[in-house]
Amino acid sequence: MGMPVSVALRGRHADDDLGRGAWAEAIAALRDVDRVFSTYRPDSTVSRLADGDLALDDCPPEVREVLDIAERASAASGGAFDVRATGRLDPSGVVKGWAVERAARPLLHLDDTDVCLSAGGDMVCRVASLDRPAWRVGIEDPRAPGAAGRLIGTVSVRDGAVATSGSTHRGQHVVHARSGKPPAHVLQVSVVAGDLVTADLDATSALALDDAAPAWLERRRRQGHLVAALVVWRDGRTLRIA
Repeated sequence: MGMPVSVALRGRHADDDLGRGAWAEAIAALRDVDRVFSTYRPDSTVSRLADGDLALDDCPPEVREVLDIAERASAASGGAFDVRATGRLDPSGVVKGWAVERAARPLLHLDDTDVCLSAGGDMVCRVASLDRPAWRVGIEDPRAPGAAGRLIGTVSVRDGAVATSGSTHRGQHVVHARSGKPPAHVLQVSVVAGDLVTADLDATSALALDDAAPAWLERRRRQGHLVAALVVWRDGRTLRIA
């Protein structure tokens, strides 16, 4: 999937065969997703669907599941997010969070074991025991990427997900689907939610919405979709929504 994936485990199965087996299942799940959804593989299901060589009804059921999520995200963002924004089907903006959420399942089933699964900087976190501390997730300062200790904030998570969308590491890859314009004022958006699908899509949609991001994120928070968000502006200002 072109991104680093790592796991931290604490508790009963942090260093035994069950823990290692669950990790192997997680990696196998991500490799299966890559075979179906990779836009870089001409033989993937999604590439064949985009080329017209395969009908949607002939695709695995998870393809329709992802496209249904994409339709809901497009409606929720007023069209700012769209998997067909470039004119060619590309569900990558949905697949990352969806795939990592699925990959986390065997790890989350480990008894009395805390899990923090990270993929490209997005996290699925669970603390199984009340007597152990929450995971503390650092949010990188986009104005000083890679600098030791340069965090713009931290968030404590016991059961949920954190996702960040920005242009620091991947360049300007997010645009408003309707206007085709990249964000002019917002540099980075981080979202904390109950699941990574929501966190990832809301972070990406908010980045595409640019100046409209704060009001949209606050509305999503009031509706119960997300827990908190952090918006970083290009001029250095930050806005916390919580």
